[in-house]
Amino acid sequence: MLLDFTVSNYRCFAESAQLSFVRPSLRTQTPKAPQTWEDVTYRVAALYGANASGKSTLLTALAHLGAAVAEPGTPLYQPHAAVAPERPTVYETNFVTDGVRYHYVVEAAPWGVRSESLAAYPKGVRRLLFVREQRGPDAETDVRVGASVKGPTAEVRRILTPGDLMLAVAARYRHTTLQPIARGLRRGAALFPIRRENDNEQQRLQWVMSRMVEAPARWKEIIDALAAVADLGIAGVEVQEQQVPPNVLARIRAMLSAAVDEPGEIPGDAVDPIVRSLVFTHVGIDGEKFELGLGAQSDGTITWLAAAAPAVDVLARDALLIIDELDASLHPVLAAALVTMFKDPDINRTGAQILFSTHDTSLMGNHPERCLESGEIWFTEKGQDGASELYSLADFDSRPGNNEQKRYLAGRFGALPTIDLSKLFDLPGALTTSTGVAE
Repeated sequence: MLLDFTVSNYRCFAESAQLSFVRPSLRTQTPKAPQTWEDVTYRVAALYGANASGKSTLLTALAHLGAAVAEPGTPLYQPHAAVAPERPTVYETNFVTDGVRYHYVVEAAPWGVRSESLAAYPKGVRRLLFVREQRGPDAETDVRVGASVKGPTAEVRRILTPGDLMLAVAARYRHTTLQPIARGLRRGAALFPIRRENDNEQQRLQWVMSRMVEAPARWKEIIDALAAVADLGIAGVEVQEQQVPPNVLARIRAMLSAAVDEPGEIPGDAVDPIVRSLVFTHVGIDGEKFELGLGAQSDGTITWLAAAAPAVDVLARDALLIIDELDASLHPVLAAALVTMFKDPDINRTGAQILFSTHDTSLMGNHPERCLESGEIWFTEKGQDGASELYSLADFDSRPGNNEQKRYLAGRFGALPTIDLSKLFDLPGALTTSTGVAE
C-alpha cells in the first residue's frame, strides 16, 4: 500500500512535489487500534491539470522508482533543466508491506546513487534497516545496517555498484529481510502503468490474452462480465489460436539468425509457433451471433477491457494501478465505474489503490453523486518559471455541498490552461488562404 510519494529535481518538478494517500485524521506514525491502514488512507488519487503541467511526469517518476527497485542499474538522475548539476534527484516514499510501514529515500547524482536509506516502523517507532552513502563516483561506498536485518548483507555490499540501488541488489540476491520489502515497494510503486500509446495498449491486450490462456476458466468469466457491465453489446470474448506455418517459422528464424552478431542456430522456443488474437462475439438484431476481430472493436471497448481487466487483478492482490489519462476513449460513466471499484469496500477487500491522471471533471461533480473526496483530488500547475507544482483540493475550502466541478472550471483552484485566441488571429494573414482571400 502506498502512503505517499515525493520527488524533487525530476524533469519539470524543480522543487519538492508530494502526493499522499493518507487521510488528515492520521496524526501518529501508525494507526492506533482498532483502526487499520485501510481506515486512515484513501484508495484513490486523481490528478488534474492543463496539458504539459506535470501529471504524466509525476506518474512516470513513481513508475521510475519502482523500475529501479526491480532492475539494478536503472538510471535515476532525471534533473530539471534549470537546476544546478550538483543537486540530486530525490525520491522519497512511505509504504506498507505485510502491515508494516516503511520509509525509503534515494538521492541520485549523475554518476549514480549518492545516498539511500530504509527505515521500518513495526510498532510505531522508527527502526533503521540500512543507510548507504557515497560522496562521489570514485569514493568508497559506506553501508550501515541495523541489528534487526537478517540475510547475506556482506555479499550484497560486495557486488553493489554506484549505479545500483542496494534494495534492488538485495532483492536479486534473495536477501532474507530486504527482498520482501523490495517486492512490496514494487507492488506499491508501479504494478501496471497504463498509458495511451499504441504500443502500451498492445502490451495490455497481450497481458489480457496471457491471463485468459493461463487461467481460462477464471479470466474468461472476468472478461465476459466486464463486457456485460459496460453494456458493450458483446456476448463473449475468446482467445483464438492459430498455428504458424512451418515455412513461415523457418523464414523468421533465418531472419533472426542473420540479425545477430554471431549467427547460429536459433532455439526452437525463441519464436512462438502460436499466434493468438482476441475474438468478440456480438448479437445481431435478429438474435443471431457473429464474431468480429479486435480491429472491428471501438476504441472505447478496447480501452475499457485493457484498463478494467488489470484493475480486477490489482484488486485481488492489494497493489497499485497507475493509469495515465483515464478518460482517453472512455465514457465518463465507465471512468466513474472503474474508480468506484476501488472505493467500494465490498469490491475492494484488499486495500488496493488506483492513481490516475484525467481531464474528466465529471468525477468532481455532485451529479448523480460525488465520486471523489477532496483529499483524493490533486492538481498540477506549471509556473511562470516553467517548473511544475503539485497541490491538493484539500488545501482549499471544500465543503460537502460544493460543486467542485464548477468551481474548478471557473478557475477557483488554478491548474487550468490559459487560452488567448487573439494571439493567433492577430497574426497577419492568419484567416486568409494562400491566395489572400479569407474563407
